[in-house]
Amino acid sequence: MKLLQECLSAIEIQTTPVDHLIVIDNHSSDGTKEFLDKFADDKLDVVHMPQNLGGSAGFYRGMEEFIASNDDELLWLMDDDTIPEPDTLQKLLAASHNIYDFGFLASNVRWIDGTPALMNIPVVDPLDWNQSASSEDFYPVIKSASFVSLMLPRSVIQQVGLPYKEFFIWGDDAEYTSRISQHHKSYFVPDSVVIHKMKQNIGVDIVTDDSNRLDRYFYSFRNRMFLARQHHGRLRLKSYAGMSWELVRVACGRKVKKRGKKLKVITRGMVSGRFFNPKITYLHRN
Repeated sequence: MKLLQECLSAIEIQTTPVDHLIVIDNHSSDGTKEFLDKFADDKLDVVHMPQNLGGSAGFYRGMEEFIASNDDELLWLMDDDTIPEPDTLQKLLAASHNIYDFGFLASNVRWIDGTPALMNIPVVDPLDWNQSASSEDFYPVIKSASFVSLMLPRSVIQQVGLPYKEFFIWGDDAEYTSRISQHHKSYFVPDSVVIHKMKQNIGVDIVTDDSNRLDRYFYSFRNRMFLARQHHGRLRLKSYAGMSWELVRVACGRKVKKRGKKLKVITRGMVSGRFFNPKITYLHRN
């Protein structure tokens, strides 16, 4: 709850005020519900989920509420541990005016020490990397980004539908932004900075992870297997090869901790992904 409070405070002092604020309470049990209910008003729309359906369903529900509850043209989407700088929104809006036609805009996500947040580095389109990165109005074209701080036009959400809520965690943001970038060029905005207050600035790797959260990797491999099945040709083979290589690294690598559990999680996820078939939800146009 502390990070959510910090996030909301940072939104409140934006140099460009937000018109509406939607908070999805994903069945919290730490006093968040009571805290939010004290401040709910015409500007703050609080949605309490009946159960914790994961971050994917939270973002799904937030976009759904955005379309249904107001007529705003742009959605600024973020996680609850995202702390924007005072001018983060102003910079995103400036980029939207300069570019005009875009699928999404992604902020520059940093960790608490100012270094790039390793879990939130966008995938750049190398074919469009044709300008100097020192250019004042240089916005690299990207193929995918995280939901940590993202600007989305209403029309794009209505066109491509909502994220897969069934993903629960992992891969929903990469899939959704990739889905958008197939239809519209999308951009990274370097001077729109947010701090992602994760406990550690490390990437996701089941081979080296020795935490007590290994069960969560099930969703990663299940979702990746589902997405691999949507691909064709070399791209599908590359996806299968990537997952198989991680399985081999866990099975044969030296000093791999909790090897048996990791192999079980990967296998369960890949098998489950063969039968996992979520559908895209499309919203009516206003």
